[in-house]
Amino acid sequence: MKIIIDGYNLMYRMELTGTLEQKREKLLEELAEFLAVNPNEMLLVFDGGRNPSNHRGKDFKNGIKIFYSAQGETADDYIMEMVEKRTGKAKTHLVVSSDRKITDFAKAHSMKVMTSDEFVEYFE
Repeated sequence: MKIIIDGYNLMYRMELTGTLEQKREKLLEELAEFLAVNPNEMLLVFDGGRNPSNHRGKDFKNGIKIFYSAQGETADDYIMEMVEKRTGKAKTHLVVSSDRKITDFAKAHSMKVMTSDEFVEYFE
């Protein structure tokens, strides 16, 4: 299963404490623990925020592919592009977000959807 996660959407539902960077690190730790028990391909998408570049950023940590949107682009845009350009069968993809625009788009492309709250409950 390929799991595409709306990063900040999930992070803020997990009630993590600390600075933004500390919260992101804690989120990565939690997701790495989830992957240790539930091996899947995980793509975590964040808004690039103050990214001055017109290019998207990428990283790889704890078995998780991390993506940052480019300047003038939102994580929502990036996720919907991933959904639209997916490779493989739609039923092998899960999109995690509580953003209705994203979940409706994923459903329209025959992908499985889970809200961030449901995902938090699922892996606790």
